[in-house]
Amino acid sequence: MAKSRKLEKVTQEWMQLERKTFEQRKLAEEFYDSNLMTLIEEDYVKRNRSEVFEKVDYLVVSVGTSYEPIVLNITLLHPKKILFLYTEKSEIILNKVVSHCSITPDSYEKSRVSETSPLEIYQEIKRSYLKWDRPEKMYIDFTGGTKAMSVASAMAGAMINVQMVYVGTNDYLVDFRKPRPGSETLFYITNPLTVFGDLEIEKALNLFAEYNYAGAQEKLAVLKEMIPDPGNRQELNFVYLLASAYESWDALDFIPAYESMRQLNRQLKRDRMTHGKFLLMDFFDTLQKQEVILGRLKEIPSLVSAKENQKILTNPPVITALMFTMLQNALVREKQEKYDMSTLLLYRLLEMMEQRRLSGYNINISKAEYLEIKYNPSQTPEMVGLTPKEQLDKLKETVANIKEQLFRRKGSDYLPEQISLLEGFILLYALGDPVVCETKNQGIGRLKQIRSKVYLRNNSIFAHGLGPVSYSDFRKFKEFVLDMFQVFCQIEKIDYESYCQDMVWLNPMNSRYYAKGSGR
Repeated sequence: MAKSRKLEKVTQEWMQLERKTFEQRKLAEEFYDSNLMTLIEEDYVKRNRSEVFEKVDYLVVSVGTSYEPIVLNITLLHPKKILFLYTEKSEIILNKVVSHCSITPDSYEKSRVSETSPLEIYQEIKRSYLKWDRPEKMYIDFTGGTKAMSVASAMAGAMINVQMVYVGTNDYLVDFRKPRPGSETLFYITNPLTVFGDLEIEKALNLFAEYNYAGAQEKLAVLKEMIPDPGNRQELNFVYLLASAYESWDALDFIPAYESMRQLNRQLKRDRMTHGKFLLMDFFDTLQKQEVILGRLKEIPSLVSAKENQKILTNPPVITALMFTMLQNALVREKQEKYDMSTLLLYRLLEMMEQRRLSGYNINISKAEYLEIKYNPSQTPEMVGLTPKEQLDKLKETVANIKEQLFRRKGSDYLPEQISLLEGFILLYALGDPVVCETKNQGIGRLKQIRSKVYLRNNSIFAHGLGPVSYSDFRKFKEFVLDMFQVFCQIEKIDYESYCQDMVWLNPMNSRYYAKGSGR
């Protein structure tokens, strides 16, 4: 847009003024203020009005040695509230701006800062940002001030993700130390995340490989709101929901895990037709299966609150989902080299196998009622035709014989009301349960293995010991538990391999639609 003829005429008059003496330079400055400034303001607003795309509520301004650019943006943007950051040297300029723009006392705040201390600028901008309740329509104008002030203001703006602006020119008059009147232009500064956002995204996604879902979730919560490209924002929201689901799942907080996974799958399903190559789209089938698994797990909290644990154990889909969750958590702890914690989770998996199998005989390990046991005639034919009391006496005799073989001393026929892991597997052996053995000799060998594994767990620093579990001992324990679990799954008619695949927590960087360095 062309400059007005009057502005050009007055500009020429101003440029032709003598400036040899201090008095002449002072007169030239007064001429600029009295005759040019209003024309420059009118021209600036006229040329840049179309660039203002929203009403500005709050404006932060760093005050330097020139009042003109500050006046121009205040006149153009009409902010409701202004924070002036000034120094001892620039206070006179601040007062000139307030006077020139007729700014009322309740419309601005001022904060004196050190011209060489970026930290003070950060603190003042943050203070106002929080005081103003984190406004969306907040701008930072860093045209004026020292280099330290300008850089600090810009960096603060990038951190809190507010719009940054400055007044620039492509025609600076060096001899006059001012822009050519009418060349002043409003410039918007893009948040650096639009350029470096792909690096920040990559850092967030790398946390998935470390199973640090809380860290990934925290970073993605910020990034998904700051990245300007709407497509990338949607993809980041997918990954944010995935991190949220896995963080809750890892913490055994099943209800929020389910809600996050359900929300993720709804969005993936919604966008599949139009954005089939968005990040995570190739994981959709697996994520749907994981939603089903979490749908079963979310029933557990209410059952636990109602003290109906047996309903969990006697519900195959629910207890299976819980057992594979224990396994997945144990494998994650192993990859994080947290072998003691992984050992405890694997030990808990062993307990769940025992609890699940005993529940099939109507045995509750927390309060066993041995006269109420439901025997399997094909496994314990000797119990057929006996009264409950006779069955109990026979069971005690069998248990005592097993303990004598296991401990190599006369065994006790005592049956505890609360059943430990080893006692539970001894009981399963006495009941002829296939999870312990198919032959008597195999069963004693299995019980001896379980006994040694209980000893390993008890000596963990997280149980009764004082030292960590060695990797060698952990590996042996893991192999034993996995072998037992596969036998369990075979008996329970669970597809172990398929379920393990469905349980793997996915890494977005393994998606075929992840392009390193592309912003997603």
